[in-house]
Amino acid sequence: MSGLYIHIPFCRKICAYCDFYRAAYSPDLAKKYPAALYDDAVDFFQTFPSAPRLFDSVYIGGGTPTVLPEGMLADALGMLKTLVTIEEGAEVSCEGNPESFTDKKAKELKDIGVNRMSLGVQSLSDKTLAVLGRIHDAKEAADAVKRAASFGFDVSADIMLGVPYQTEEDVKLFVKTMRDAGAEHLSAYMLTVSEGTALFDMVKRGEFTPDDDRTADLYAAFHLTAEELGYERYEVSNWAIPGRECRHNLKYWTGEDYVGLGAGAYSKVGCRRFHTVPDTRAYISRKRERITDEVMTYAELAKEKVVFGLRTRFGVTAAALADAGIDVKELMKRAGKYFTFDGNSLRIKEEYLIVSDGIVVDYIL
Repeated sequence: MSGLYIHIPFCRKICAYCDFYRAAYSPDLAKKYPAALYDDAVDFFQTFPSAPRLFDSVYIGGGTPTVLPEGMLADALGMLKTLVTIEEGAEVSCEGNPESFTDKKAKELKDIGVNRMSLGVQSLSDKTLAVLGRIHDAKEAADAVKRAASFGFDVSADIMLGVPYQTEEDVKLFVKTMRDAGAEHLSAYMLTVSEGTALFDMVKRGEFTPDDDRTADLYAAFHLTAEELGYERYEVSNWAIPGRECRHNLKYWTGEDYVGLGAGAYSKVGCRRFHTVPDTRAYISRKRERITDEVMTYAELAKEKVVFGLRTRFGVTAAALADAGIDVKELMKRAGKYFTFDGNSLRIKEEYLIVSDGIVVDYIL
């Protein structure tokens, strides 16, 4: 089954570290966005007639989808549902920031079928939140997670690792607080300092120095605490109470197709991976352009499925390894230190998941 991704680029404030496509919130642009999404979808399915139209997961990401005024997401989904089918029982996720996830917004999202909230907490240190450019504080973050849980959403909370002023005690407190607040899923992303962000300028000025070893220690502290509290790591950056894994995100790691709508959205249909140019004004004025990032052969797709699958605790099946032309016996002779193979699935050993990318480069690619 396939997934539908809807990109909402608007943010109240641009965070210091963010290099996703986002734009400052504009009421004029926002009110035109639902119709632009519909027009995008019409064009998408005309251009790619083989693209899936039946989805068992929908992910509304951004940006900050919760900044949209009441009714706009309902309008967008209503129009899109005239073109696609969302399966009964589908996972429907929406990203949001604590300061814009109010009781009113929670009810609105429930009413339109959202059943999973992914909240950008990022830190429970007010000092760190300030330097990251976040406009919520630690209390607002915990309250937002509790609110989502109380409304019956499955709840995920994000944290950045390796950010300024962060300590191991901070990340342990994050896990414990989020568990107590009702989060069943956690995502921990190691900081990447990207050119063009405010954090990049801080590094250039010598106000902050990223430290990979320190970040690895923070990751280890996060992982151990999450395990102690009942979460299982199912992908390098994701932990969940068993059965609460993100169905949509797993599609990226298992090679399934996904349709991306919105300015800057990415898609994979068959052997082609492409994205819509990240320009909100052009997108709304119907001057969007789709850029092909790569067209893969069957062999390349098979190898990619192995590469992505090894990021997960589920690993890669023997059939998928055979499709990719990988001799498991030979691989285990060369790199058995890093892998386990039970006759059915190949996995990277738990203790090496944090460096899985390097292992894959050395022994798979």
